[in-house]
Amino acid sequence: MVPLVLVDLVASHYPQLATAFLDNINSYILFFGGMIVASSTLETINRPGTYKRMLFGLTALAFLCLWIFVIFGGGVAEVKFGPYFVRFDMSKIVYIILLGVSLKGLLVVSTFTAGRKFEEQRERKRRLERVKARRVPDTTVQPRPSPHQTKPVFMFADFEKTAFEVTADDLVGYAPSPPERPVPRGMKVCEICGASAPTKDYVCRNCGAWFPRESVE
Repeated sequence: MVPLVLVDLVASHYPQLATAFLDNINSYILFFGGMIVASSTLETINRPGTYKRMLFGLTALAFLCLWIFVIFGGGVAEVKFGPYFVRFDMSKIVYIILLGVSLKGLLVVSTFTAGRKFEEQRERKRRLERVKARRVPDTTVQPRPSPHQTKPVFMFADFEKTAFEVTADDLVGYAPSPPERPVPRGMKVCEICGASAPTKDYVCRNCGAWFPRESVE
């Protein structure tokens, strides 16, 4: 509101003054001033180190530069005295002022870079807490039965009775051994592979195992 009051005072005391935006300067001041207030409010709501704070900070700075440019009329003003007029060109001074104001963008960027590390640590901590919350088992306590409860929770009478038959060992994973084959006379059986060989042999012809000394005739 202060710029509006100052502009009205200047326009009322110097009606011969004319600038590029003087006809609609009140509307421009209200519009850009409202944008500056809204952007600055949104900037302060967000934490340092977030992209939203940096975006709203740069937006408020851009509207502030436009606001100053409109107030100064682009740096060019004319004063009329009847058929004569005087023109003032202060555009370079206005550009210098805008350059100084725009240096606030460095502050906005530096605030973002300084707070970004803490923001990343905070976000990483939140993720770890979410993962831990998912991994924690349900530790809810089951309600205990009342001591006055006479019937237990499980009883043998609640189970169903089913008849079953006991099978013999021969039918469950057991196979009888094969009958022994008669060994002809003058022959002996290898204890390793079970092949038959003459009693005079010292070595089994099938597997190469040695026969005991007492079995050789």
